[in-house]
Amino acid sequence: MNNKHFNLIPILLLILISLFLVNSVQAEDTTVKIPDPLGGQADDIPFLVGNIINYILGILGVLALVMFISGGIMWMTSGGVPDKIKKGRDTLVWAILGLALIFFSYGLLDFILKALQQS
Repeated sequence: MNNKHFNLIPILLLILISLFLVNSVQAEDTTVKIPDPLGGQADDIPFLVGNIINYILGILGVLALVMFISGGIMWMTSGGVPDKIKKGRDTLVWAILGLALIFFSYGLLDFILKALQQS
């Protein structure tokens, strides 16, 4: 098999479709319940901003995880070619650095938002 044109799009589509299918299966209740995105505190602006930032950081964390998996697949399917190994290793290193930045950002924003809520 030629791994030269390995494409991750079908794998990502399969993962996304399976996530939506798992969430859409219900036993008896056929009503759709949409959670309140504001958490019931629509008049609290710092709470709203904190929720938006948490959602964005969550999406970035998922993207970093996808890049981590992609780098691992690149490395494992390199076939011993040094350029492909380097590309996979570089993807893994940048994904790890991205995750570290996301964790640091979350901690810093959590600290700032809690300080703003106390004042």
